[in-house]
Amino acid sequence: MSRGPVVGAVLCGGQSRRFGSDKALADAGGIPLGTRVVNAMRDAGIDPIVAVGGTAGPALGIVTIADRHPGEGPLAALATVLRWAGTGKVLVAPCDLPLITANDFAAIVGAGDEGETVVACSADRIQPSVACWPAERANDIAKLVSDGHRRWVKALDCGPWVSVKVADEALYDADTPQRLKALLAMDPANDSSLQRKARPARNYIVS
Repeated sequence: MSRGPVVGAVLCGGQSRRFGSDKALADAGGIPLGTRVVNAMRDAGIDPIVAVGGTAGPALGIVTIADRHPGEGPLAALATVLRWAGTGKVLVAPCDLPLITANDFAAIVGAGDEGETVVACSADRIQPSVACWPAERANDIAKLVSDGHRRWVKALDCGPWVSVKVADEALYDADTPQRLKALLAMDPANDSSLQRKARPARNYIVS
């Protein structure tokens, strides 16, 4: 797989207990919820884009990277995809952000120096799960996971980071079907970038 200086990773391995089904595949205006995130990354010029964990990747038109630590949480998934990338940076985002846009991702990717993590922030919080991470942090973050850490913010201790303001709604997550419906009702954009169908991908998992 040919890789640019920044690759994209959509986190799809959560158990979706509150949602009740695979969030990545939930109907979000005629396309899977995860496809909205994939399309926004793609429109920001990110290539390739992979799914981390879960089984939704082929339905989203992207290849799946198998989580090396299934059930250990998203910090473990971050370590997995940083190790897979090896070099450069990885733009990471959960699959359940229906209102995030290409402009939000472009702002994150365009900020910071090569060795800095660039973290999205809204008016009242930073969100390390939406960030561009240097692949060189893989071993340090894997060590955090092995030591029992699960909180995203802990990973920021592994090196320098900066924050970038994005639209507040970009970080609104759809953790229940009712929440997804409410967020979709807020969506001001009904353009083709959000309505495209997922592109076909090979139906396999990369270990």
